[in-house]
Amino acid sequence: MNNCDICPLVASQQAADDEVILQTDRWVAVLDRNQSYLGKAFVSLRQHKATLSDLDQSDWQELHEVMRRMEYATKQAFGADVCNWECLMNNAVKAGQPTHVHWHLHPRYVAGTNFAGVDFPDTKWPRIQDGVQRMVEPALYQQIMHQLRRQLSEYQA
Repeated sequence: MNNCDICPLVASQQAADDEVILQTDRWVAVLDRNQSYLGKAFVSLRQHKATLSDLDQSDWQELHEVMRRMEYATKQAFGADVCNWECLMNNAVKAGQPTHVHWHLHPRYVAGTNFAGVDFPDTKWPRIQDGVQRMVEPALYQQIMHQLRRQLSEYQA
C-alpha cells in the first residue's frame, strides 16, 4: 500500500529480529521500545488491511491465538494483572496516512512490578498512562525480550 507507514515495517521484520517477539503467517508482535507498561508491544497484521471490518475469519482466528500467547507470556514473565488491547489508527488519519490494522498491548500492574532490579510503577492505575515515555536501556530491552520469548517457548495451547 502506498504511503502506509506500517507496511514497510512488517515487510522487513523477520522472526530473528531483536524486536520481534512472535511472528505468524498473518501477524507480527514487536516489543515497543517505550516500556511505560512492562511488556508493552504492538501486534500488526502483515498484510495491508485498513480496518477491522476488512479482516477475514482466518485473520481473526490467528489474532485470537496471538493474543492468547502474548497474554500468557506477559503474565508469566512479569506478573501482569491484566492485558489491555487497543486498536487505534487515529494518528494515521490525523497525518493523512492510510490506516493499517494493528493492536497495542498494554500489560497493567495494580501495584506496579519489578523486573531485573528495575521498578515499573503503574502510577495512574486504573487510568491509562497517556503520554508516558519509558525508553529502557538496550540491555534491559533484551532481557525483557528474552523473558517473553522464553515464556512463549513454554506455551501450550
